Amino acid sequence: MIIEVIIENLFSFKDKITFNMNSNVVNINGSNNSGKSNLFKILNSVSLMLRNKINNIPLTTYMYNKSLSNVEITFLKDNTKYTYGFSCNSDKIDKEYLYYYSKEEKELIYKRENNKFTCKDKKLKSLFKEIADNRLVLSYVNDYDKLKEAYTFLTVNIGICLDVKTLIEPAFKIYERDINNKLKPYILEFYKKINLNIIDYNVKSLIIGNGKGYSTKFKHTIDNKNYVIDYGDESLSNRIIFAILPFIMMAREEGKVLIIDDLDSILDNRIINEIINIFNNKGQLIFSSHNTCNLNCKLITLIN
Repeated sequence: MIIEVIIENLFSFKDKITFNMNSNVVNINGSNNSGKSNLFKILNSVSLMLRNKINNIPLTTYMYNKSLSNVEITFLKDNTKYTYGFSCNSDKIDKEYLYYYSKEEKELIYKRENNKFTCKDKKLKSLFKEIADNRLVLSYVNDYDKLKEAYTFLTVNIGICLDVKTLIEPAFKIYERDINNKLKPYILEFYKKINLNIIDYNVKSLIIGNGKGYSTKFKHTIDNKNYVIDYGDESLSNRIIFAILPFIMMAREEGKVLIIDDLDSILDNRIINEIINIFNNKGQLIFSSHNTCNLNCKLITLIN
């Protein structure tokens, strides 16, 4: 779970801003151009900087000015609380640090400041000799457990979707692999809760030229009669529901963080509230919206 994010001098955030996200469901709400998507893009960029393991600072393209940019993320991984942060400019990482909390006491794992490193672990001290000026220490993750836990959370345990339509293709792949129909009861139960009268679905892969496609059919029941409708003939909202549900279920079952931008651009509040209910005690959903009416979750309002 992400507990808190602090940002300064990045994208549209010139001044220091703190996002308190300590809840299973968080709604980042605001008008167009208020910074909702920018928050998610920053989190995605941090993840990319760690996963790509390359000597660059892609965040610097979006710095507000020539001052240092700062990012700090406090999160919970396997019941241990961590705080990870760094400061950088267009040339190098100026500062970086990782702490964990033992019985609410803040304990240093490592700290880097102007390429001077502080830590208690000899194994980590040997790693510091390899660090490039413009690469994050955490991207050099090795077998040191506390480093690995933080790295895994920030790169694997957070799924970020900046456009829900991009989930359609990977969702089909998940449905295709669900040969034992373990996912199907959850999907059909959700349809039942939102009264969409879908009682079954079928996804089959097809060879189309040199590529691969999918044939997807939904079985509806209306007035005690069954009708089979092709995926392409379904409403846009139902196509999006079908695409995001596998990722929602996986985030819930695996206790991960799912971040979705502009969730209310296609789905209405009744459906969003049913999604919110899935995360009532496990996993974390963070989403942005323009409308707060009747949404039962932690609200963070951005004002441009």
